[in-house]
Amino acid sequence: MIDAAVRERSDALVKTLLDSVRIASISLTGEGIQDQVGFLKDRLERWGFSAEVHPTSSNPIIYAEIGPPPRPSPKGEGDIKTWLLYGHYDVYPADEKQEGWRTKPFEPVVDGDRIWGRGTGDNKGQHLAMLNAIALYRELHGELPIRVKVILEGDEETGSVPLPQFIEANRARLKADLCVYSDGPMFPDDQPVLLMGVRGNLGLEFAARGAKRNLHSGNFGGVAPNPTLDLIHLLAEMVDRDGRMTVPGAAYAEIDVKAADRAAVAALKLDHAGFRDSVGVEPTTGGDDALFHERLMLRPAFNVSGFAAGYTGQGAKTIIYKEALAKADVRLVGNQDPDKVYDAIVAFAKQRGYHGIEIRKLKATPPSRTALDHPLVPLVKDAVKKGFGREPLVVPSLGGTTPDFVFTRLLGLPSIVIPLAPYDENNHAPNESTKVSLYLAGIRSGLHLIESLSAA
Repeated sequence: MIDAAVRERSDALVKTLLDSVRIASISLTGEGIQDQVGFLKDRLERWGFSAEVHPTSSNPIIYAEIGPPPRPSPKGEGDIKTWLLYGHYDVYPADEKQEGWRTKPFEPVVDGDRIWGRGTGDNKGQHLAMLNAIALYRELHGELPIRVKVILEGDEETGSVPLPQFIEANRARLKADLCVYSDGPMFPDDQPVLLMGVRGNLGLEFAARGAKRNLHSGNFGGVAPNPTLDLIHLLAEMVDRDGRMTVPGAAYAEIDVKAADRAAVAALKLDHAGFRDSVGVEPTTGGDDALFHERLMLRPAFNVSGFAAGYTGQGAKTIIYKEALAKADVRLVGNQDPDKVYDAIVAFAKQRGYHGIEIRKLKATPPSRTALDHPLVPLVKDAVKKGFGREPLVVPSLGGTTPDFVFTRLLGLPSIVIPLAPYDENNHAPNESTKVSLYLAGIRSGLHLIESLSAA
């Protein structure tokens, strides 16, 4: 019944996504945000949700509920389960001057199984799949057998700053049995996965300063401070040649990887040909598949995302520039605290004598984990298996970051992420896309999840 219902309505289901993608909703600039909020509130109410728009210090948070209220019995028999669903309606900016665009970012194009457009994979196609599943269940059966609570935020791409405050202010309303939402890429070959956590993210800016003005390297080279070299040396000392952080209090080697997690990543295989085709190079972990996934999911990682210093134009300038700037992001794991990691990095720079470098914190999101053996995992896994028609993998963590900690740490809920975007979704870059087949599989999975929760 579910397969036939989704197949018969596939055009209308896809149209909902196309309509959403046409609304820019860029959190960094505010473009299209209010239009997207209006679009979502209207759709939610048409689908039977009670929907509210909550102003924040930045972009609004949409909160919605649907389904019967919980009816707990003394022995737990006949409980009405509550599913908390999260998504973000904001998208990453689309620089159309950047080379490589094959379509206009906010004019979605369906080409075979692909849907091209900004937000198709991150995250509109993912939360709309689940919302469409809920709406379709009501269309087919009338009232839902479970309670569903929905949070849609508009600041994920800029750090989800207002979200923890919203969660704290609405703890009582947000009580649920579990949180299940969709974000991030699937594994290669459209392999479905259940992600039992996410890495955290600490965004940093390093500002190195030397003399009060630029200096001639012939007159001052060797006797005046060189902020460019200082910054290069500090960054190099923080990470070894193999990419492992060496900062005490945040070091790669200080992370204790549990045996169950190590076993889980050891069972995962890497599609080396697919990786080469997608990235264009070999992984730095060589042929060690277990090490690849351990580093991607269970270890911290330090990335220099930007560096600006000196003159790089035509010819040469023999100048010692007075300042240099770098931006970096640190992916966090386990129980790492972003504030403590930041303090450790600042202390390391001072201890190593880099007194002319100011380190500023730009954003901080803690890591988050749910136990691999949580009793609700088989239920969610079975729903995804039925939705995709193939066995999903249960893996410890997403390599990237979502605000998952607000569900696990603040609300104390088990949280499971079901990615619905393809491995090569190309989010945050030209030609972001998703697949029609995965979007519809997500809708089927959501329908099966409702059935599984109602029978739990």
